[in-house]
Amino acid sequence: MQKIVICSKNPVKIQAVKEAFESYFEKIEFKTLDLNQHEEVSTQPLSSEKTLNSALNRIKVARTVEKADYYVSLEGGLDNDEFGSFLTWYVCVTNKLGKNSIAGGGRMAIPSIIYHTLKANPEQELGDIMDRLIGEENIKQKGGSTAIFTDGRIMRKDVFKRDIIIALVPFLSTVFKKIEMRTQI
Repeated sequence: MQKIVICSKNPVKIQAVKEAFESYFEKIEFKTLDLNQHEEVSTQPLSSEKTLNSALNRIKVARTVEKADYYVSLEGGLDNDEFGSFLTWYVCVTNKLGKNSIAGGGRMAIPSIIYHTLKANPEQELGDIMDRLIGEENIKQKGGSTAIFTDGRIMRKDVFKRDIIIALVPFLSTVFKKIEMRTQI
């Protein structure tokens, strides 16, 4: 039996983790943690670096709270640079030995007004802004901004699921392990 700690209570993130791990294991126990109250965890990271750090910090906190075979943290954030404003995300998977694997780092363009509104209002999250802008409720627990901006072609869950599977490569890919053991090519 594999015990997986999910560093979130968001149903979209939970479903992505379940689907990814169920593609590898048959017997799994999932435990979800709400870590938003910890100061090391950012409510709405506003740079790629802060998004990654928040994902890593969620794992760090989770490892002090619960014992597991794997810990999974999924963090979405925003950034702004000379190319515009964008949504970014990271997935961190850590095994019981403390080895980290990170995937994601993707970016999707968003209207700059969203980034600047969040920067001016740090108590809000992207989901709050998107709900107001499009007149829906709780989109972060549905398809997310990804689904909104891609007209439903890509769902938030699917992006996270893909990146969880990618993050699991160093732990579960026999080809990866075989090549990693080589000392020369």
